[in-house]
Amino acid sequence: MKRLVPLLILAAACSSAPTPTSTVAPLKIGNYSVDVGPSPVGVIPTTMLHDAQRNKDVEVSIEYPTRGGPFPVIVFSHGYGSSDRGYEPLISYWTSYGYVCIRPSHADAAAPRDTIREALERPAPRSQSRQRGITVEPNVQPRNTMEAIWDKEREPQWRDRALDVKLVLDSLADLEQRFPELRGKMDRNQIGVGGHSYGGFTAMLISGARTFSNPPLSMADPRVRAALVMSPQGTAQNRGLTPQSWSDVRIPVMYMTGTNDRGAAESETPDWRKQAFEYSPAGDKYFVLIPGASHMSFTGALGVFDLPPEMPRQTINQPGGMTPVQQQRPGILSRTGFGTIKLVSLIFWDAYLKNDPTAREALSGQQLESSGVKIEKK
Repeated sequence: MKRLVPLLILAAACSSAPTPTSTVAPLKIGNYSVDVGPSPVGVIPTTMLHDAQRNKDVEVSIEYPTRGGPFPVIVFSHGYGSSDRGYEPLISYWTSYGYVCIRPSHADAAAPRDTIREALERPAPRSQSRQRGITVEPNVQPRNTMEAIWDKEREPQWRDRALDVKLVLDSLADLEQRFPELRGKMDRNQIGVGGHSYGGFTAMLISGARTFSNPPLSMADPRVRAALVMSPQGTAQNRGLTPQSWSDVRIPVMYMTGTNDRGAAESETPDWRKQAFEYSPAGDKYFVLIPGASHMSFTGALGVFDLPPEMPRQTINQPGGMTPVQQQRPGILSRTGFGTIKLVSLIFWDAYLKNDPTAREALSGQQLESSGVKIEKK
């Protein structure tokens, strides 16, 4: 099957750009390192799962440690327009430390080519002078064409994505039968779900978040023991998310964002993303803020949503007051920030899918904050 070059969530990745000096660049946190883990990684690059109820085939890719087992299973939901090929540096890193990682390709895979092109070609806001008798016109921002994605992606699409994840969980035994290399590799009692951006929305639904849309949507899966939500959404009418949406999220969840993690709309700031944590009930909930990280840092690259140099500084609520949001030039690959994302996410998985007391101690905050990472727990 032909490999598609993934279009990661709502942005064109710029992998050839130079590397800046990062504000967060830990090589180790406790015993955790950004280096690849001890286990060689085996790959099943593509296979199909069939959902008879929906009469739908879902393509998935699978990575697994070749030595030992059984291992916890992580199902990762990609962002809008990516696919089961995306997020490879993150997935292979987790796998090398003892996880079977399965990525379904949702229906919106590789969808936003035209949307990205329109956004990149969008004219700059007009600014006219009063001099020489020229009439001043309002400095009106054209509508961000990427905001239209949430006008098209509604309850049927949200449900379909969550059902793709459930199909993977329903198919674990079948996968072991079809692929002998997976036999004895998957611990079906230790399952985590992760996702980035739209995939983060999917992971929130699976972990117990509800939409108060028309119709309301509740897609929690009791088989899931922990969830990692990268670039989460806060309250938003076009997502059906209200302060009550997270009241039934009872499993451990880590919400991750960065100080430059902006969305399609100007209101989609890191402070807005923090609402998912704030409205979740207490009990093994974490909010992680990574200085300098943008929306695309969770894939290893930055894209068209990164802050241009002329944008005003924003702030985000932190204990002790408002903290300025750091700025970063657009289109720059942030390898060191991505290393931090890998480290922190692995520590979370080890704490709640492997019940590792060392990992739980690392999540206490001292080691992470000494590396520049801001972490809150409730």
